[in-house]
Amino acid sequence: MCTVTFIPVKNGYYITSNRDEQWTRANALAPQRYHMNGYDILFPKDTAKGGTWVALKENGDVAVLLNGAFVGHVALPPYAKSRGLILLEVLGHERPSTCFDHLNLEEIEPFTLILFTKGQLHEYRWDGKKKHQALLNNKIAHIWSSATLYTQKTMQERERWFINWQAANQQSIGTDSILNFHRFAGTGDQNNDLVMNRDGKIATVSITHIHLSKDNARMIYLDLKHQVPDLESLAINLKTNHKKNLFNKPLFSSFKKTMIKILNWEYWPLQLVYAPPMLYWFWLSLKARSLFFFSAANPLILNAGFALGRKSKIYELMPTKYYPNTLVCRTEAKTEELLNLCKMQNLGFPMIAKPDVGERGVQVKLLKTATELSLYQQQCKVDFLLQEFIDYEQEAGVFYYRIPGEGKGNISGIVSKEFLAVTGDGVSSIEMLLMKEDRFFLQLPILRNTYGKFLDQVLPVGKLQTLVPYGNHSRGAKFVDSSHMINTELVATIDQLCQKIPEFYFGRLDIKFKNWEDLSAGKNFSVIEVNGAASEPTHMYDPAHSIFFAWKEIIRHWQLLYQISKLNAERKGLSLMSTAEGVKMIRAHAQYLKILA
Repeated sequence: MCTVTFIPVKNGYYITSNRDEQWTRANALAPQRYHMNGYDILFPKDTAKGGTWVALKENGDVAVLLNGAFVGHVALPPYAKSRGLILLEVLGHERPSTCFDHLNLEEIEPFTLILFTKGQLHEYRWDGKKKHQALLNNKIAHIWSSATLYTQKTMQERERWFINWQAANQQSIGTDSILNFHRFAGTGDQNNDLVMNRDGKIATVSITHIHLSKDNARMIYLDLKHQVPDLESLAINLKTNHKKNLFNKPLFSSFKKTMIKILNWEYWPLQLVYAPPMLYWFWLSLKARSLFFFSAANPLILNAGFALGRKSKIYELMPTKYYPNTLVCRTEAKTEELLNLCKMQNLGFPMIAKPDVGERGVQVKLLKTATELSLYQQQCKVDFLLQEFIDYEQEAGVFYYRIPGEGKGNISGIVSKEFLAVTGDGVSSIEMLLMKEDRFFLQLPILRNTYGKFLDQVLPVGKLQTLVPYGNHSRGAKFVDSSHMINTELVATIDQLCQKIPEFYFGRLDIKFKNWEDLSAGKNFSVIEVNGAASEPTHMYDPAHSIFFAWKEIIRHWQLLYQISKLNAERKGLSLMSTAEGVKMIRAHAQYLKILA
């Protein structure tokens, strides 16, 4: 508000403002994005008046305010409007460079407004009686100091500091060096250094720094008053033509999503993916004389695990050491009751909540607080599980089968799951990083609803931020075929585990684990889910595989399912599911999905 620099560089511009303010003035809000006059504008808010001293518009326009015009003045309140609101009025205008001419500034305290718009640098001053404006050279650096706080002599001295600093930093001008100048420039005179303090009455309370580049802009906010050690950093994609910018319009967004789904078969509707292989299903049905020939594949699991099977019932068949601490929750249970049950079972936050009868990751959520648990309980219309969150970094789906009568089972495929995560580049916001990846772009509506303004944060270079910490394809996880990891030791470990689940012959185990070596050795892993006859060979969803590979894997696993179920029926004297029973099952499942959705 009281010291401003403008610095052009080869690939953009830097604009930085030190706010000198009365120490007792109400604390400002850190920068947030506000929607005003049809534009997104990013700025820290003055809670006393509702305005701001520096703001960044979505198209790259920037406005910065300084108190006073050319010389100091005597304040004569009350004034008609805060100067911070004048700044927002100018910046929010469709053509900010023409707005100043039409402003009614009567009963407005004198100010200087620096406006950078459409590549032009404007200086506007209101001295209390007359408007003054100038178009400045945007190819050279500038510094301004508030006329209400600094004498002409001090302003000239500050200009010398600025010139000397530029000469000494020609090869290294950037955010770090500019912030260093704005924090430490001076001679040790607390009254006039760039970060000033006049007997604790008026002091520099914050520094706001903006970096404009071709495609995006970044705002950094440093709170000096509260001595916050970390910089708060936000970024936005620049919309250089507000009216014609299609990327953020719903129609274009919908078109892009549609094209992603058309060009990547892994997003095709299941009915379309499975339509061609269904001919083989019908052939197997004729041979088995049952359209639902799978029903004897896992005799102790309801419908062999094809539909309506409760995860909790499958867990009951397993030794407890193999799966996470799990609590079954009925829909009628109250939050307080659930919290007490969690305490009794030594189940703490964070935890995973998921429907007891699941469907492709629907309503699976990471809960971090009791409030989130309460909200989930209110929204979930079916029985659900609360499960210990396993923080192993790796997750895989291991497809297991064992032919009845044979002593050992096998692994037919493995899928590794890469969680939805972004890596910071120090410039782009989390949302910008998400937009660069088609897989993540599809998840943006859900992520915006979940994380809100957190997606505006700028991650430091190299920092990994996981946004969905579980491996659901429907929630943005990437499936990678890791069948090459199958070895004798791993097969033995998985077979030993699966044979401890009574009468389990066919299905996929979703496992979180520390590393492949430990998993093969049977250490440091947890089975977070067991899927039965409806299991897909999810390694087929690797983007490197074609739809033809997927069809081949579907047929291969259906052949195994047929063989296992047929042998179990013959060996154990079981009848395969009739058409009437199968139709009843499908209808019940469809009805359940309506409730789940």
